[in-house]
Amino acid sequence: MTRIRKDIAKLNGPWPEELLWYARAVAAMRARPFADRTSWLYFGAIHGFDQNGWIRQNIITAGTAVPPDIEQRNVLNQCQHAGWFFLPWHRGYLAAFEALTADWIAAQGGPDDWALPYWNYLDSQNQDARKIPAEFLADKLPDGTDNPLSAASRGGLQVLGPMPRIGIPDINLDAQSIDIYTAVAPGVLGYGGPVSRFAQQGNSFGGIEANPHGPVHVMIGGVTPTFQPAGWMTDPDYAALDPVFWLHHCNIDRLWEAWLSDPANSQEVSGIWKNGPFPRQFLMPTVSGGIDVFTPGETLPGGPLAPLYDDLEDGTGIVIPAAAGEPEIAMVSSERPGGASREMKSALMGSNTESLEVGDASVSSRVGLRQTKMAEAAFASPAAVDGTHIFLNLEGVRGSVPTGALLVSLAVPSGPGGDREIIELEPVVLFGLGKASSTEGSHAGNGFTVAIDITSAVSRIQADGRTSLDALEVTVAQPKGAESPITVDRISIYRQISD
Repeated sequence: MTRIRKDIAKLNGPWPEELLWYARAVAAMRARPFADRTSWLYFGAIHGFDQNGWIRQNIITAGTAVPPDIEQRNVLNQCQHAGWFFLPWHRGYLAAFEALTADWIAAQGGPDDWALPYWNYLDSQNQDARKIPAEFLADKLPDGTDNPLSAASRGGLQVLGPMPRIGIPDINLDAQSIDIYTAVAPGVLGYGGPVSRFAQQGNSFGGIEANPHGPVHVMIGGVTPTFQPAGWMTDPDYAALDPVFWLHHCNIDRLWEAWLSDPANSQEVSGIWKNGPFPRQFLMPTVSGGIDVFTPGETLPGGPLAPLYDDLEDGTGIVIPAAAGEPEIAMVSSERPGGASREMKSALMGSNTESLEVGDASVSSRVGLRQTKMAEAAFASPAAVDGTHIFLNLEGVRGSVPTGALLVSLAVPSGPGGDREIIELEPVVLFGLGKASSTEGSHAGNGFTVAIDITSAVSRIQADGRTSLDALEVTVAQPKGAESPITVDRISIYRQISD
């Protein structure tokens, strides 16, 4: 029996059979006690669990029987973010949830090939693509009973789009043009994230996690204080409790699958990636209520956890090459310098000399540029030529809010009179900032390092003939009404070259 994940917009709606069965399965899982490994709460807690927070939000009570301590340590709070396990971990998570849901549906007399649908919110051919599917907003099911798909805390938008007041950029497919999974060189951006250990919140986002993944979470959940209170999707400790989470991540997974189909892209296959972290491993409940280990290698095409999708082109930014048989995937290993087929280099062009505390007012800092041949070449020759990219890094970003946002701009001289041109960069979404900053977790409060591609900004500078800069002024701000400060240890600028 083959399961094929389909675009929710192309199902026979309203209330297609696939969503009716999904709603019934969600209701059945919610009826099970938290400690049951096949329950809705248990699966939500695998992604993230804050017992006191769940009590405050009336998700559980102080008297609720929670999973035993050993399972809380090894199975709950397991989601991988800001590292190279982000995509394979969520693929395994989706597979476990889909298997459990499909098994219950088949046992109730439903279709035996049920699969999770995906929400294709970046399909330019569908004018309604960005709308939260209506079935997730309706109060009632067609039979008049309460709708479990709308039973979620949401404080954001019903139509995905930029939220400039709170610093949330629009979603896009820019990450699909990044051609290497793991950027082993410092200061630059890979598709799937940098080398990492087991980390619920690691150090740095990959391109696909930075956008569209994070912005979609915040667009649905909202961000305090503009949206009070923030909804579940904004916080990793609550996100998987929202039924729309699973359709969002199904689409993120599909974007990866489409990216894998492009032979120009290079997927990580080192042993330390394929085998997963150790000693803590990736664990998922089985249909029978047991616990299984899975590895990232099992999520690659041809593996037991590799999914099938009805389409890999619409809304992915990828054109699938016409080929006989299975597409070949370029594989590289970060265990060998630069991988198997090409080398990635980076060089520090400059950095500032002080840390920043960004509160309710913007903060500016001078980033001195090293007078090296590479720095001169970066501003003297066209950007984004022969794989050249320039990245501005915000290093050691920390804050106490669950998710934050930063507005970043550059100021460069624009004339002999001391005038300056302000170049606004894409806002930065810091999904899971609080967890990444907490000293109580395995991440030890290191915070995030965010790599912002400023290649197009450098191109603007070049176009005006400004090729001998000795510094850039970088301004960092939070959206108006920020609740608490966000700190930045250092600002740096790197040049990347892919050979």
